[in-house]
Amino acid sequence: MKPHLLVFILSLLQYVCFAQKNELSIDNKPLEDVIGEIESFYGVKFSFVDELLTDKVITIQSTSKGNVKSFLEDLQYQTQLRFELVDPQYVIIRSFNDNDVINICGRILDANKKPIEGVLVLPAGSKKGAITDENGNFSLEGVAYNSRVSYQHIGYNGRNIKTERFLQKGCLRVTMLESFQILSEFVVKEYLTTGFAKKDKNMQIYPKELKILPGLIEPDILQSIQQSPGINSPFETASGIHVRGGSPDQNLVLWNGIKTYNQGHFFGMLSAFNPYISHDVSFIKNGTNPKYGDRVASVIDIRTSNEVPEKATGGAGFNMIYGDAFIELPVIEDKLSVQLSGRRSYTDLIQTPTFNQLSDRVFQNTKISSEETTDDSQQDKKFFFNDFTTNIVFKTNKNSRLTFNSLYTQNKLDFSSRLQDQSQQFNDVLNTANEGYNLNWALIGNDHFNMDADLYFARYILSYEFRNIEQDTIEISTKQNLIKDLGANLNASYRFNDRHTVLGGYQYSNNFIQYAFATNASVGNDLLYELNLDQNRSTINTHSFYGQYQFSSKVGTTLQAGARVNHYQDLNETFFEPRFYVEQSISDIFKLNATAEYRSQTASQIKESVVSDLSLENQVWTLASNDRFPVIDSYQFTTGGTLEFDDWIIDGEAYIKRINGITTLTFGFLNPIPIDSSYLTGNSNVFGTDLFVKKHFNNYKSWIAYSYIKTENQFFGLNNDDPFPGNWNIEHTIKWSHFYTYKQFQFSLGWVWHTGKAFTNVVEEESSGGPVSITFDGINQNKLPVYHRMDLSAVYDFEINHNPRIKYRIGLSILNLYNRRNLLNREFRTTPSLENELIDTKIYSLNITPNLVFRVFF
Repeated sequence: MKPHLLVFILSLLQYVCFAQKNELSIDNKPLEDVIGEIESFYGVKFSFVDELLTDKVITIQSTSKGNVKSFLEDLQYQTQLRFELVDPQYVIIRSFNDNDVINICGRILDANKKPIEGVLVLPAGSKKGAITDENGNFSLEGVAYNSRVSYQHIGYNGRNIKTERFLQKGCLRVTMLESFQILSEFVVKEYLTTGFAKKDKNMQIYPKELKILPGLIEPDILQSIQQSPGINSPFETASGIHVRGGSPDQNLVLWNGIKTYNQGHFFGMLSAFNPYISHDVSFIKNGTNPKYGDRVASVIDIRTSNEVPEKATGGAGFNMIYGDAFIELPVIEDKLSVQLSGRRSYTDLIQTPTFNQLSDRVFQNTKISSEETTDDSQQDKKFFFNDFTTNIVFKTNKNSRLTFNSLYTQNKLDFSSRLQDQSQQFNDVLNTANEGYNLNWALIGNDHFNMDADLYFARYILSYEFRNIEQDTIEISTKQNLIKDLGANLNASYRFNDRHTVLGGYQYSNNFIQYAFATNASVGNDLLYELNLDQNRSTINTHSFYGQYQFSSKVGTTLQAGARVNHYQDLNETFFEPRFYVEQSISDIFKLNATAEYRSQTASQIKESVVSDLSLENQVWTLASNDRFPVIDSYQFTTGGTLEFDDWIIDGEAYIKRINGITTLTFGFLNPIPIDSSYLTGNSNVFGTDLFVKKHFNNYKSWIAYSYIKTENQFFGLNNDDPFPGNWNIEHTIKWSHFYTYKQFQFSLGWVWHTGKAFTNVVEEESSGGPVSITFDGINQNKLPVYHRMDLSAVYDFEINHNPRIKYRIGLSILNLYNRRNLLNREFRTTPSLENELIDTKIYSLNITPNLVFRVFF
């Protein structure tokens, strides 16, 4: 028995020794007490400062020596320290720093613990994010440790979480709460592309997330909106947006609650809003919330972030037109932040091929294009634009927030020409500037009640001066347009429960608009004459009240019913504006909706021909009055549906619209047709349909948008009181776009086709040795040739030295890829002289135009 007992004891000792070498078990012990045991088990050596391990307690159950990396990650989770494996036997223990990155994963749930699909997860300062799957899961590699991760989804309150919270065993669970301002409405999360969504009747754009669109290498806000159906820009400009038969001045464009009266740079070719500081944009063309007033066509509401970031972020870049930079700085942690941005063109210093092509498009049919430097004369042209913004966020306490915003945009052109002998000189100086300020206080952190109040001031200036200097005689013609808009808003909403919400508020505005046209001549210090050709000064004080009830049922019905009351004090007129929206879910993939609305506006633009030496910015703002310009009002009815299934989206709408109070000055009829100098009032009737179809194939997606619109104008005293096609009527439009991603590359290709714009043709011209006499065809009974154009864009995102905190982007775009020469507009007029001549003015499209971009984000 003794030999057998000896064998058993030896076997037991051998088993125990084997187990000790191949299994490590540590239960809630200080790390500094077991560091030696860990070194012995894994055969590694740790280097550290003793103080780092103080109060660090760990629990380890390991049955394998092979996966050292996984073991060290587990230690990181438990200790919040960095375990850096510099070689197979040497590990450095240290604190995390700004250059460290970690891998993160998580699961997003709602308040009922149900997974949320389609949440955008985006690390701060990064262009590379993730979208949660149907189980709410996501994962990202190489995320900067000392940063924050944002979570965004339409219908839910956004969240920002410190990256260090992901240092835990397993994936982090994150809860997102439904936004109480929004009921459970139908959302198309990726309408055109990532960052471009549709929530029932509204388009939602998130510029920082926006993938590239055809011809765009910068996320231009206004040009991005034009990709959707029902939108036209007859002159290929960014700011010249015509929405369902409306004109650009009928679009309410807000920047952080500030009304803007000039939204374009380079005479409308570029948007005046820096997209890299814009957090979200709402575009509404029907079913307008009653809190929006003062325009009858659409709403473009641009907002910057109102959150205090954890750390500084920013970026800078340049293309072949301008350079820009922006930065967002936390001044006091979780309390105060400042965001600044600036952009300026360098077109007055360097004239690139891109600038030359845009110039040819903008300045055609003006003296700038017709006058060239010769042996007898020379000319000089200087043009630049800039914009600057400020955004200050101050959280006074956990329940309130104060924000201050400012915006300034400017465009300036200085053109001069002179004879070589200096006997005669001409000089044109055109300057436009838009500035605004907003101070907002908001009540936050309450799940049921929300309120905010703000004060704003906006100012717009258009100044043009033409000088003709001939020897001692100086002739000066001027055009001035000034707007001062001061207002205050009070908004509140209350959510009774998940089904019922009410909102309402009061708004006040004091709008002053002045325009003046004058000319004078002098010899030396002696004034020869001075004439005021036309001028007007007017003010309107507006008091507005609005309210809306929102209801969402368990059977998929969403109802929004509200109204707005505008009292125009100086006109002694009151407008009651009902607004209505209803949506019904037929199934999980199919929804039907309908809207009805009535709206009014008092500010509009008129086309002037008094001072037209330069023929640029020839529209001025004016206000409605009891004796001249009526209040413009409009009603619109729409019905449509959305079908979303198996990576398909099919969305369609039909609408009818009527606009009252338009004038021949508003639509610029004085030159194209032979009527007297008086203006006429009338109305516009619009009928149209929009259809959008999209299919997603893995890394490739394609969509096509079709629009049909029929616009008829009727002016009493013109065309025998019979209606005729609208000036900007483009009946059929097709936009076909493609998007493809490959690794860090993005490619987009788009083709636009539409029928020609309506115009009035000349059918007979007579001179008989005297002044020219012309006979016009029927008003707008002719159409320009068919328009079509293809645009291309591509970008590449990359890092240098695998540093995830600094991102780089290079890109290329080509507008009008096959260089199609499209005719955009045609007008006829005669010269204002006894020996007049017929002038056939044609405006052609942009030629093939390349552009390059380089950007850095940090």
